[in-house]
Amino acid sequence: MDRKPHAPRFVRLSSADVATLFGGEALEPRFHISNGRFVARQRVALVGKKGRIDGVPVVGPPDEQTTVSFGDGDEERLDLATGGVLIVGPSGERKLAG
Repeated sequence: MDRKPHAPRFVRLSSADVATLFGGEALEPRFHISNGRFVARQRVALVGKKGRIDGVPVVGPPDEQTTVSFGDGDEERLDLATGGVLIVGPSGERKLAG
């Protein structure tokens, strides 16, 4: 498998999780990237057993399923091997199993 020189950290959210995390507020494009996708103005935090990463970009539009793309070392830094990750927004949170 080819490795990119860096692994970008971002979250893709389902429509239901956008509503949960942002209280029904629609994702607002900050800038467009490709194929109709955009980086939203909204940000979330990723919380694991050993830490938290704030200001994680959300990529829109909403997807069918919520997914997290971790940066290099994030999984170890947050200790996600057991327990998964908690995605925290201003209006709610969503737990993804590990």
